[in-house]
Amino acid sequence: MKKVFSLMIAFLLITSSLLSTASIVEAAPKKQNRAIMGVSALTPQQMADYVKKKNPRDVRLAKTSVEDLAKLFVIIGAKEGVRGDVAFAQALKETGYFRYGGDVLPKQHNYSGIGTTGNGVKGHFFRSPQQGVTAQIQHLKAYASNDALNTKQVDPRFHLVKRGSAKTWPSLHQKWAMQPKGNYGTEILSIYQEMSKTPKRVAKAKR
Repeated sequence: MKKVFSLMIAFLLITSSLLSTASIVEAAPKKQNRAIMGVSALTPQQMADYVKKKNPRDVRLAKTSVEDLAKLFVIIGAKEGVRGDVAFAQALKETGYFRYGGDVLPKQHNYSGIGTTGNGVKGHFFRSPQQGVTAQIQHLKAYASNDALNTKQVDPRFHLVKRGSAKTWPSLHQKWAMQPKGNYGTEILSIYQEMSKTPKRVAKAKR
């Protein structure tokens, strides 16, 4: 009887240990994806809703809406293998959630400060929102990959980048932007992380 009881106690202890280990593994935080290249995980609707929450009254985009611009980032990002949703987060950081107010003007369609150096230098002008997004995506690919472009080159500074020299967002620090404090890419990922919590809206069925 004592032997049976001892075996039961041992079994319970082992089971409890296994369950505890499984709980720890399940509760472990998911490792953040810091890569520039990859597939978008967010929908344009989530991205647009996030902007409207952060900046409900002062979006100053030219010749486009937040919704259409978000779609461009996802579509063009997919063409080049760049995470377009995180590139959109970069645009939010660069433009102050499309409030602007710095050197770059909304009519430039320059969402990532390409060619800006401060002290009033406005950087490059692009003909359309599509061209501006394409240039940003191509510039990111220049840093993050050695692969050829899949779209016609419109990034005027593509040839100035050391190909494959920054494969993650944090490694863009002191390359894309020379901000004195914090990490440029880490701050972009923080915006993205917050944006990813925006709920997906379920489309209502037509009657």
